[in-house]
Amino acid sequence: MPLAKVRNQYHHGDLESALVATARKLTKRNGVEHLSLRKVAQEIGVSPSATYHYFPDRDALLAAVGFSLFEELADYQERELAKIIGTTAKAAKDRFRSLGMTYFEWAIKEPHFFNLMFSEYCLMGPNSEHKREDSRAYLNLTKCLDELVSTGSLDERMRQHSELLSWTVVHGATSLIVSGHLEQDRYESILEDLEFSLGIRK
Repeated sequence: MPLAKVRNQYHHGDLESALVATARKLTKRNGVEHLSLRKVAQEIGVSPSATYHYFPDRDALLAAVGFSLFEELADYQERELAKIIGTTAKAAKDRFRSLGMTYFEWAIKEPHFFNLMFSEYCLMGPNSEHKREDSRAYLNLTKCLDELVSTGSLDERMRQHSELLSWTVVHGATSLIVSGHLEQDRYESILEDLEFSLGIRK
């Protein structure tokens, strides 16, 4: 297809979406380290200079891809959580366990994406424009923990520490498995140990 014709297909923000989608495809295939704006532009069929209207550099494009993946992780978690019906203590504990499992399953299925999400391109914290507490995935964790308290499965005295403990354990174990430093079949027992550490009642 002639380059001019390809360029004319992108208007009113379509090119921005195409850049993110293509960068995602290339990241999934080859990893972050092989991605460049030039390669993304070439894959779409536009000039490299066209990309700078939307992303000033490779880091900005990678950040856009990474933060879109946090939304997809949250979508996946919420679909799985919705399958667990009820307001009982058992339902609350099942949802908490499901949240840990979906985090792990996402990472194992898409290791290049997982590594991008938690790279220097997608920092979330007090010195970033993106706050961890605003992430839907983090809000899902908060909601699950609140449900554990309301059903009597988690002591309210442990509540203020539970987000950070849960996230660091789940993320740490997942990262070790993704990088090949921990056996995959250890993961569920780690979730059980987390629940024990939080004092979640059986």
